[in-house]
Amino acid sequence: MARRRWTPEQVVEEIRDLHAAGEALTVANMRRLGYGGMVAAAYREPRLGSWRAAVAAAGVSYPQAAPRRRKWTRERIIAEIQQLHGQSQDLSYSHIKRRHQYLLVAARDPRNFGGWQAALEAAGLDYQVISHR
Repeated sequence: MARRRWTPEQVVEEIRDLHAAGEALTVANMRRLGYGGMVAAAYREPRLGSWRAAVAAAGVSYPQAAPRRRKWTRERIIAEIQQLHGQSQDLSYSHIKRRHQYLLVAARDPRNFGGWQAALEAAGLDYQVISHR
C-alpha cells in the first residue's frame, strides 16, 4: 500500500470528519485507526506544528478531542443508509463523502464495517448498482 502524503488542508479536513463521526481525536486513537501518518504530518508541517495545533485548526477545542462516548453503531449506520436510500438520495462514495462525511467515516471505522461497500451491503443494498449510477 502506498503511503499517503498529507497536506495541512487534508489533515484539518480529516480531523473535522473524524470529530463529526464522534471519534476521540487523541494521538493514540488516531494511530489505532490507522492515521499515524496524518498525525506525523501534523507535527512536520510548519503551519500546524503539533497534533494539538492541528485539532485547533480544525475548529475543535482540545478538551473536546478527548475520548467521548461512541455514538455510531453498526445498527445506526444501517438505519441512516436505509433512510437516505428511502429518500432516493445518491449513495455513491463521492456523494456521501461530500454530503454525509460523518456517515462515511463511521462506516469506514474498522469497529463497524471497515468500508463503504460493506456498510451498503449490510444495509441490503447492491454496491455495484449504487456505484454505477
